[in-house]
Amino acid sequence: MPNNLKELINYGQTLNVLFIEDNEDVRIQLEKLLKNFFSNIDMEENGLTGYDKYIDFKEKNKRYYDLVITDLSMPKLDGVDLCKRIIQMNPNQLILVISAHTESNKLLQLIDIGIYKFLQKPVDYNNLLNSLSLIISKIKREKSFVKLENEVIDIKNDNEKLNELVITDNLTSIYNRRFIDNILNQRFADLENNSGKELSILFIDIDDFKLINDEHGHLIGDQILIEFSQKLKSLIRANDILGRWGGEEFIIISDRTNLESAKNIAEKLREGIDNTCFTKNIKLTASFGIASYEEKDCINNLIHKADYSLYKAKQEGKNKVCFIDNLNKL
Repeated sequence: MPNNLKELINYGQTLNVLFIEDNEDVRIQLEKLLKNFFSNIDMEENGLTGYDKYIDFKEKNKRYYDLVITDLSMPKLDGVDLCKRIIQMNPNQLILVISAHTESNKLLQLIDIGIYKFLQKPVDYNNLLNSLSLIISKIKREKSFVKLENEVIDIKNDNEKLNELVITDNLTSIYNRRFIDNILNQRFADLENNSGKELSILFIDIDDFKLINDEHGHLIGDQILIEFSQKLKSLIRANDILGRWGGEEFIIISDRTNLESAKNIAEKLREGIDNTCFTKNIKLTASFGIASYEEKDCINNLIHKADYSLYKAKQEGKNKVCFIDNLNKL
């Protein structure tokens, strides 16, 4: 026996087959032949019980039979109608029809339904061998492809998770400093190529955060940071980018946003924080420093303006929005 055929027969032993034949003598004869190829064969005597078995197998195993082998002329539900029902449920089902009927009308119906193979009774062993070899080979290729496809999906999902870990802050799950630095570099590259574009950044610092850690402990402090970041995330626009700058300080990058719009965004966020109760019914306020891109600004200069604005908000009593609209004011 050729090695390839041995390999296919060995693979066939792992497959599940539904065999439906109403004639007992034929059923016994074909069963002996089929067991040379398959060990897992479920047999039924008519189309109706065969269809019930098909559904039952799917419900119990959460998958379909690898192959259905059926006669055409059967009581209760003939082979054509059985095949129609099966293909309607599972369009990819491989079906081998073995029948003495060769009427062109029935054969045309089988073609329309999408039957994979047809063999005429009495079955010639060589024809059966060739047909089952082709069928098993096809199943093996398709399962190998599905397995490979699933492995690719798993690798892609793993890579996405890894990328997410690389760009997100471990505690708050918003973007981390490394990702924010990359985004700022990208945005400034865009500004160099588009002189009319606008860009603003907002620095946000939780007021008196040290007191929370001192009074409630660092675990509560961490929970506050998580809730605070999620509150900001719920209030910003879809195209705004929120990140943790460090400690209790956060940054928002607002593309296509001038200073006036940035002030409105910051004020909305300030009010949202001021009106929120966090864990342990803790009330918070936050100070905001904003800066907008001006011609000849570099990244460090823009950050310096926003940082100075935040410092100014703290100095003026906290829970405020401050800004610098001109380099000469620094």
